[in-house]
This record gives sequence, structure tokens and C-alpha cells, in this order.
Amino acid sequence: MTNNEKYDLLAEGETGLASTMGIYPRNKNFKFDAAQIEKNLSINKDFKLISFNKAEVDIEFSIMSFTAEIEYQETVFNVDLYVCQTKNINLSDYGFANSIDQESLQVAMEQEHYLETSTYFELEPLSSFHLQLKVMNAIVPDASLAIDFMSYRLLSAKWLSMTAKSAIPPSPDYLYTLHCVYDEGEDGKRRYWFHTHGLHRCASVELEMLNFSQGAEQMNTLINMTVKKFLSHPAKEKERFTIGYDGMGINLCWLRWEEALKDLPQNILGGFADRDEVDNVHAEPSGILFAVEDGDMISPEIYASTLAENPIYYITNEETARMSALAKERFPLFEKIFVKEHRAPEKKSFLKSFFAKKEDEQPPGWSFLVKLGLTVDDPKSGSEKEHLWYDVLAIENGNIEGKLLNQPYWISGLNEGDIKSYPFDLLTDWVIYSPDNTYTSDSIYQLDN
Repeated sequence: MTNNEKYDLLAEGETGLASTMGIYPRNKNFKFDAAQIEKNLSINKDFKLISFNKAEVDIEFSIMSFTAEIEYQETVFNVDLYVCQTKNINLSDYGFANSIDQESLQVAMEQEHYLETSTYFELEPLSSFHLQLKVMNAIVPDASLAIDFMSYRLLSAKWLSMTAKSAIPPSPDYLYTLHCVYDEGEDGKRRYWFHTHGLHRCASVELEMLNFSQGAEQMNTLINMTVKKFLSHPAKEKERFTIGYDGMGINLCWLRWEEALKDLPQNILGGFADRDEVDNVHAEPSGILFAVEDGDMISPEIYASTLAENPIYYITNEETARMSALAKERFPLFEKIFVKEHRAPEKKSFLKSFFAKKEDEQPPGWSFLVKLGLTVDDPKSGSEKEHLWYDVLAIENGNIEGKLLNQPYWISGLNEGDIKSYPFDLLTDWVIYSPDNTYTSDSIYQLDN
């Protein structure tokens, strides 16, 4: 299939690329058995096993092969299962999607076989991805780690187990990875190339930013927010879309790399030279992002300065609902740690503060933040809710008391620093900062002992 045919397929909301993932057992004596695999799939309550059959084995690839027909959310998935030798996989070639302890890595490397799964996303990407995690967890409930061949990353088995048991899909961040590459010119300036891996299985082009030098941090956020839009509402080629607000609309569009590179310098990172090898993944369908200003397509780095000043990014209703549901589902873990670790600021007199010795100063403590969706003054502003971060001071009787950390755009009478109490129902997200780590509803598994 040519790239033009692939672009046409993606424009119709389809993909010719299956999602391939693998899972490694924890038990060194674990043996993959056809009858046990079928049983584990058949007793799982989250999906229905319609059929399970042995398939032809490619001896260079696997030692056992199966096909499973699975019904999930009233949709049928065909899942190919392969029992493969681990010696063909070098785990050091993969990055980390989340935190994996050294023991789990070591156990995985000592395994002889792992299970590989392959399926096309029949539902929207996050639900399909969630099913694939559920299938792997059903077959290998005690795993050491999982591997996502599409995003080139390893996944924590503890995270997978918590996610597979949930009714709510994980963050879209797990569907892809963003590679950030740079070089330095003779003038000492860095030039960046940002590109994703993993979106093609989601019926979207991969996304890129090329040949920019300003605002790497802001461009990182901008491309990540654009990915989240594309996962549910991908834009057509050359179609302008608005991703956020920085006083004015933040407008972008994309152009396939084959066309975009014609108007860019020859020897840039991500240029033709980085895409001319056989089976080069960077030669697959991919869209170069441009800013759209006054009808012209220019580098998104023009937004760098304003994006550093508290912009608003538009998040789809679907993603807002998912984030809120997951935050609420795992809020008991947040509250448990809050009760254990939160310390109210010590009130000191002026004299005590003035004469305090340096050694008496307290080390950095824990911080607990929640995001709440509050109704705006004028729904015509473009959103019915404005999502604001609060530093949590107390959790009592289903209410969260907090101190507002940012100035609202569209809610008058509410200002940064205000302390107010709100019902739990308004919760849309949360984060915990410990002295040495950060925990979200997706990574709280690390503290769930």
C-alpha cells in the first residue's frame, strides 16, 4: 500500500495498522497453555469470548498462535495471540511509559516466553486500547511488565493490572510517545524535531513539528494537546483548527510531510535524509503542524511567548469526562494519602520567624492539588465550565476546601488566592507532589500498597 493510499484511508477514519503489544509473566515457571488461555478469556466479566482457535504457527516468530473473537461494548474484535521467545526482544531498546521497578525488569529478562497480542481498533482509540490491556491482563494476571510495540515503550504490570480492572480507560498519553530530537548549528542555536509514534493505529496521521528553535517546552505542550484532539476529532489535511486561547485563538493545520518538506531547508532534522531508508517508520503517513495566521502557514513557534503566559487549551468533552471519572474513582487513594501526609502550614509569630535557625527550617513537604470544573459567567464564552486548580486544605463530608492557584478567565468575583469549599462532584482531576515524586490518577498505583 502506498503512502497516498494510506493517507486516503486515514482521511476516511480508518487505519491499515493493527495495535501490537506484549506481556511478560512474573512467575519463572509460568507456562503458556492453550486451554488455560481460553479459560482465562472465557471467565473474564469485562468482555465476552465468542470463539477461540489455534492458528498456523510461523516458527521464526512464535511457538504457539491463536485467534480469539471477542465482543466488547457491543463490538466484535479479532485478536491474534502469539506465544513468542523473549530472546528476540531487547528490552533496552524501549523507553518507559511509567515507573517500573528494577526487580520486575530483571524478572522479565529471565523469562523464556512472552505473549504478544495484535488487534485493530474497532472502537474509539482509548476504549480499544483499554480492551487490549484487559485481554493481556486476563491471560497473564501476574505479570512482570508489558510492552507497547507501537509507542516503543514498556508499561508497569502494576499499572496495567489497576487499569485493566477499571471501568475507565487510561490517559491518552499511553497511546503514543513523543520523541524530541535536536541538533546545534554553528550559531550555537538548537533546532528541534518533535514527532509522535503510536497514532497511526488510532486512525490518525502521526504529528510533527520541524525546524524550530524557540519555546521547546511550549511546543512540547502544544503538540501533546493537539494529539489529544486528534484522537477523537482528527482534522483533515490543510483544515484549520483551534487548539486553545492565549488572548486570541491558537490556530493550527497540518500538511503531509512529503509536501511540507518541499518548502523547508534541505538538511534539517526530519528532512528527506531521515526518511529515505527502507522500512523507515518516519516515512509513514505523518502531518507537519503549522500555525495559521492571516491565511498563511508558518512555524508554530510564533506562539512560544504567549503560550508561556497561562494559556487555555481546549480539551474535548470526552476527555474531560474521562479525566473526571478516573479522578473520582481513585480519589479514595488521594484522600488516604492526604490524611497520612498533609500538614497544615505552621503559624509562626514574627519574632519566631525572625530568630529561627536555618537547621530548624522544614524540608519540602507534600502538596495536594485538585482541578475543579466551575460554571462560567457567560456560557457564550466558548465553554460552560472553567477548570481551575486548587491547593487542598481540607477534605470533609464530601467537600473539598482549597486555595485557588490561578486567576480565572471567565468567572468574575473569583480570584487567585481565594479559599473556598466545593462539593466532590466538581472534581475533574488531581495531582499529588511528594518531596521526590509526582503522582496522578494514572500513576497512583505506585503508592497503593
